[in-house]
Amino acid sequence: MVNITFLPSEQVIQVPAGTSILEAAISAGVHVLSTCGGKGSCGKCKVLTSTEIRQITETEKKFLSASELATGWVLACQHLLTKDMIVRIQEQKDVYQRKTDFSGVQQLNVAPRVRKLPLKLSKPSIEDQTPDWDRLMAALPGVGCQFNRTVAASLPRVFRLGNFQVTAVLDGDKLLAVEPGDTSKRCFGVAIDVGTTTVVAYLMDLTNGRVVTSGAATNPQQVFGADVISRITHAASGPNQLRELQEKVIGELNKTIAQLCQEREIAKDEIYQAVVVGNTTMAHLFLGIDPTYLAPAPFIPVYRESVEVEANEIGLDIQETGTVIMLPNVAGYVGSDTVGVMLAAEVDRLPGVSLIVDIGTNGEIILSGKDRILTCSAAAGPAFEGAEIKFGMRAAEGAIEGVRITDDVQLDVIAGGKVRGICGSGLIDAIAEMSKVGVIGSTGRFASGLAQLEKLPILVRERLRKTERASEFVLVWSKDSASNEDIVLSQKDIREMQLAKGAIMAGIMILVREMGITSQEIDRVLLAGAFGNYIRKESAVEIGLLPSLPLGKITTIGNAAGDGAKMALLSTDERARAETLAKRAEHIELSTKKEFQAEFIKGLDFKIVE
Repeated sequence: MVNITFLPSEQVIQVPAGTSILEAAISAGVHVLSTCGGKGSCGKCKVLTSTEIRQITETEKKFLSASELATGWVLACQHLLTKDMIVRIQEQKDVYQRKTDFSGVQQLNVAPRVRKLPLKLSKPSIEDQTPDWDRLMAALPGVGCQFNRTVAASLPRVFRLGNFQVTAVLDGDKLLAVEPGDTSKRCFGVAIDVGTTTVVAYLMDLTNGRVVTSGAATNPQQVFGADVISRITHAASGPNQLRELQEKVIGELNKTIAQLCQEREIAKDEIYQAVVVGNTTMAHLFLGIDPTYLAPAPFIPVYRESVEVEANEIGLDIQETGTVIMLPNVAGYVGSDTVGVMLAAEVDRLPGVSLIVDIGTNGEIILSGKDRILTCSAAAGPAFEGAEIKFGMRAAEGAIEGVRITDDVQLDVIAGGKVRGICGSGLIDAIAEMSKVGVIGSTGRFASGLAQLEKLPILVRERLRKTERASEFVLVWSKDSASNEDIVLSQKDIREMQLAKGAIMAGIMILVREMGITSQEIDRVLLAGAFGNYIRKESAVEIGLLPSLPLGKITTIGNAAGDGAKMALLSTDERARAETLAKRAEHIELSTKKEFQAEFIKGLDFKIVE
């Protein structure tokens, strides 16, 4: 056995010799970025070790510079532990408020399913020997609650502590708890958005519909891969692996909820209901349901309807008898998060034709109009989250989020300071600007001929170079980067973006044709998700990620999936509408459409799509 100390958390774990650093980190609950799930294909799990370098693998030679190797940097998935070691993890300060800043719900009648009833009970006596449970039921006429052992066990203490003035907490006809005194003004719920990359929790006051506070964290399942297929593969390995994925996401949510409660001096037992959304894979993993057959065609989920479980059944740390509601899915790759988006965007109430695009680790597309709601999922891959981009990263401190190219390159960097990499909005901006000035052509290839190069400004031309491996464009010179290496976009990076945006555009065009319209008949484009709030509309149109429409028709609507969860939590009517929307939605399976390949090829070009 060897002892590993992870810095800066100072977490210590003992593991068998021969365990990889990545495996040790997973066991310790330490977050190490690993977008490929330990396959050695992403090169992002760099950690600094305290020991001399052992034999270097070919994979490490591919991803680490000579200076990094010389100073003790290794890939966590490649380095096998043979002795005690101190390992320093790269800290990434994610800008989580991007998931919570741009959110809000429509005006609605706050009528949650959870309600609190203050009761004044008669005290028992020799003349009145009514059992505590019966005494409670007599004070709740018409409710008809079934006997609840957990609640009944607390009644002797609660009744006497409250001097027989108590508050009954009900979820519909289900009795969740009985509390001493009048606690009717303290009634809370939590709306949860389980994203592939980020999990978000909104602590809600069910008495007035307000967000008390909110928080977000990295989905710790990312150590098994940035994409859902990697996680499905891990879950399919066996029940222990499935349980591991569930426990990781539930554990992270419990930490987030605990922090929110501490911040606002709210007891976890005062949270009586949770409404959850996520893509179909994340929903399965959250509930601990085997997602194996979501991966291969015909992409079959275990369930589609909404699911209700007690919080203690899945380990969510709220009121133990509280209800956890997962909103319904639409299909194998169109989940309850898309239902949340439809609910928040009010697609069933919008006039004309509306296109809604939720771009994240996956790309979901909704086209509503002509009394139809069409949906599809574009296999865009995690390029927009930076997973397949050499210097790609999430929206965190040091990430390039905006790019302008005139005589030279100007950058917007999150939190300022030295550059660590580039996030999705910066990537779209960079490619749009490179296309406009001629650094890349419509096919995505870098300028190479003398005539092409001479058209570029001198300082821009100097950033375009060929290496032994590939052509690349330097966004940041080493002196301005946190890693003291040039931050570049390679031809492969351009190709990854082409594949991602080609899939999304193909999905859009197939839905447009399915509805029997042209793209010019779209009345509005709504960009959902935190990512959608930070991309420049003109850049998205410039690279052909969105159809060529007047920019005034394109609007961002924030984390609409999370907003939909909030609405379903706050209103029984809105939850019923979510059920209706899920049933109305027509799922279009892109893989069955013979025109998909042609549309995908057309979507690869960096030209405005009409």
